[in-house]
Amino acid sequence: MSLFPEEQLDSPLGYFPAQTGQTLKDGTWTITRKLGWGPRSSTWLVVDKNDQHRALKILTAAATADPNAKNERDFLLGLGKDFPSGVPELLETFEEKDERGRKHLCLLFRLLGTSVEHLRQGNVYDGQNLPVHIVQKVIGDISDRLANLAAQNIIHGAVTPDNFLFFSVQRGDDVRKALAKVPADKPVKIQGSDGVSYPTVKSQPIPTHYTWESKADDIAYTIISLANFAHARQTTATTLDTPKNIQPPEALTGGKIDLKSDVWTLGCTTYLLLVGKPLFDESYVASPIKVAEETLSKLENLLTESGNVAEKDLAPTAKFLRTCLAVKTANRATALEVLNGGWIQSGCACGWCG
Repeated sequence: MSLFPEEQLDSPLGYFPAQTGQTLKDGTWTITRKLGWGPRSSTWLVVDKNDQHRALKILTAAATADPNAKNERDFLLGLGKDFPSGVPELLETFEEKDERGRKHLCLLFRLLGTSVEHLRQGNVYDGQNLPVHIVQKVIGDISDRLANLAAQNIIHGAVTPDNFLFFSVQRGDDVRKALAKVPADKPVKIQGSDGVSYPTVKSQPIPTHYTWESKADDIAYTIISLANFAHARQTTATTLDTPKNIQPPEALTGGKIDLKSDVWTLGCTTYLLLVGKPLFDESYVASPIKVAEETLSKLENLLTESGNVAEKDLAPTAKFLRTCLAVKTANRATALEVLNGGWIQSGCACGWCG
């Protein structure tokens, strides 16, 4: 078991051992806070001399050396430049070397806020689910992102709530005001298995005022972005960067992974957000078609038993889930059909953001 509370800094993957106050790109950017981490990177809040605050995603040494390391950069700088709101804005890229001389690709983004998964986990004493109106808003915005990607034949490959990010303030004064509500934790030194002492820092994303109890007319005034294009592919893919119990049957049976594979994952994610637990357990991985058909046949009962979906919402919610979770891809909805299907709500209510 790892001694590290988050990314394993002594791992052969080679995480960048960043710490607050550290400068990067020849002193251009200064690290002020840790925003998050994942299996291929860690993300940090950085500021320059002009008080511009940005999010810097630093890939592990292993991810940087991977032939697909520049995948996310290429999609967001190239194909992504014409996308509307809702896709992270990649501003620049550069490389840094750690103390061992290993290279790390760095991606500089405009700031985004906390994740929808963070919002869901905030409901820790009441089932870790979200109300129907919040799920409709979240899935509506993400469906819009997927429809835009599908129009350019792009499979996202990681449609999970930890990659659904809220809008964030951008101006220096606004960022500092938001961070003052949740002061950064102090780094803690931990000795790794390699005998090296590492500064460990807790992830603390930029907070928003939204909670799992936010009302419909409040949550309507935000935009949810779809982040993490590290596993994006055009037209077809061979693997998906999601847990196997939310991958579509075709991904588990050697079939073709295509644009509709993202829609299946969207359906599984919708159920997770509504109910607070996955739709499928590990038995699905061994026999995906059989288990999926059996589970979907009792979908209304599962939603009722969860106690999280009102009776008036049962039929339209189950109908929506089945459009996403058709076992045969020919019968599964496209992202655009999901977007126009009527159950979800997308766009910002202000009328300006989209």
